[in-house]
Amino acid sequence: MTESSNLPAEVVNAILAGRKIEAIKLLREARGLGLKEAKHAVDAYIRENPSAQQPRSSGGGLVIIVVLAILAYALYKSLA
Repeated sequence: MTESSNLPAEVVNAILAGRKIEAIKLLREARGLGLKEAKHAVDAYIRENPSAQQPRSSGGGLVIIVVLAILAYALYKSLA
């Protein structure tokens, strides 16, 4: 078992939510670690658990679809 596998729950939750900086801050506060040590532990956790920090969809695709629909409607109205 490695040091990164026994992180406090709030640190793991922050990592899983994609909030790496917050996770580092929480770990520093919980364990009294320096910035470098906390970052290393968080990075190690992410490395050991690849699914821990997958890119999160921000809904950008939906925005593009809505904009295209509005443009199509405007074009349709202008040709009608």
